Amino acid sequence: MPFIGNKPSAVPLTSADITDNIIVNADINTSAGITTEKLSLISTASVASVTAKGTPSVSDGYIQLNCEQNSHGIKIKSPPHSAGANYTLVMPSATGTSEQVLRMNTGATALEFASAGAAAGQVIQVLSATDSTERTTTSTSYVTASNTMSVSITPSSASNKVLILISSSVGNTSAYDVYSTVYRGATNLGGANGFIFSSGTGASSNINSNSFNYLDSPSTTSSTTYQFYFKTNSGTAYINRAGATGVITVLEIKG
Repeated sequence: MPFIGNKPSAVPLTSADITDNIIVNADINTSAGITTEKLSLISTASVASVTAKGTPSVSDGYIQLNCEQNSHGIKIKSPPHSAGANYTLVMPSATGTSEQVLRMNTGATALEFASAGAAAGQVIQVLSATDSTERTTTSTSYVTASNTMSVSITPSSASNKVLILISSSVGNTSAYDVYSTVYRGATNLGGANGFIFSSGTGASSNINSNSFNYLDSPSTTSSTTYQFYFKTNSGTAYINRAGATGVITVLEIKG
């Protein structure tokens, strides 16, 4: 049964000495509180060391962490009774870094710090490169002609996609077609015919706007290079004709 009267200080107070509601607010010096010398609680596998109870129709249970002056503080509060919540949040084993967020880990066993995740379809990163030099080729196979419309991107996930946007001006010395495409490394993403632009007829009408896009699935988290290539079916093909600037832009899209 509980100990009655003043228990000698040399005799430790045990759980058997305390029954529900035997200690009330009036028994505690609220100005001094319970110090670390007076309080050391132990949790077991089935019993919490502290339970912050709620009051029916008044408030859900919460704990408050005060400032050093005890003039204000923050509360950590239980979900409402109607939620029927019954779960455990395990804190991360280490602190996070700048720009990271606190989230549930894979397997939903504990919290972790990680980079904020984007929703499917959202843009994660954008890179771009330009080339303002007029370049030519007489090759009937795809070449770069040393153009600088080239971007290397490192996808953050192998399930993400890369959207490639290309814009330039093209032309030919005669009424021949200019073929353009984009390569991922050594792979021609546009195929043999790529994207065909008619150059018109005659030297005064052989400039065309060349814009196209391609959605790629590189399936990697390694650095990946995308570059503009072009060729002619005959005659001399031009890119960045008449002082135009060619642009390649790549966007990583959340898969």
